[in-house]
Amino acid sequence: MRAAVTLYGQLGMHRRGRVLMESLNASAITTLPQGPSTVLMFGEEFQAATSREQSLFAAWARPAGRLLLLLPPFTLGASDVPVTWGVERMESSPRDGSGLAKILAGEVTYRLTGRLQPPSEIASVWPDLSVCNGMYRAHPASGLFLVTCLPLWSLTVLDVPQDAQAWIEGWMDLAGDPDSPALEATGLEPDHFGFLVFLLSFPFRDEEQAFAHLANSPIFRFAPERARALLDQLQERGLVLGAKPSKEAYDLVMESPYAPYVSALREVSR
Repeated sequence: MRAAVTLYGQLGMHRRGRVLMESLNASAITTLPQGPSTVLMFGEEFQAATSREQSLFAAWARPAGRLLLLLPPFTLGASDVPVTWGVERMESSPRDGSGLAKILAGEVTYRLTGRLQPPSEIASVWPDLSVCNGMYRAHPASGLFLVTCLPLWSLTVLDVPQDAQAWIEGWMDLAGDPDSPALEATGLEPDHFGFLVFLLSFPFRDEEQAFAHLANSPIFRFAPERARALLDQLQERGLVLGAKPSKEAYDLVMESPYAPYVSALREVSR
């Protein structure tokens, strides 16, 4: 594993956590770790937390290199953090799938609803279109808030630890890389780069059009106040004029790990 896998709260003390300790070499924690890490916790524990506590969990997962993964069991119904999402009972177990999803399909009892996004990189939708994995990230290079219906604590996983490890590592890849010295030298934060990627994804006419697009974007998630502050800071540095990034800003992004997202998003915007 390229980053530590940890079990938060009740999961770390539960017998199901022992399966994850063996299959993923995970360890139990009672406080969220600093730096890059993968944190697993029971979905129902997250859902039972206060709105403030849920927001703190979601904020922890925002920096690149961090993955917060919620596992069954869940409380049926809707949650509002970080976006509206919920779980429903499945009438029958799903079929087919691939990799770890295929191995655990017969034990799946939930499906996801709401605005969490099933990624294209990892199989997350069953043939009947039920959603198995849903994620949220503020922008393409931020960390991941992830909900899965797969019971990773199943005893079945003890027979296929490599499949479980590969599945987790696939999500770690999507969670991005933590800050590199090259990025720190620019004086910009990851959110600055994320916002520049957004501005470079489409030829916005002005600030008003950019903020309108941002409010409806299924990819970028910045609170209005945060987006305004980021734009002001980038404008003060001369990296953005109106809603148009300067050549210096373009070069900074294209020389950074964020560069692949620009071309991919421009392709989608055509």
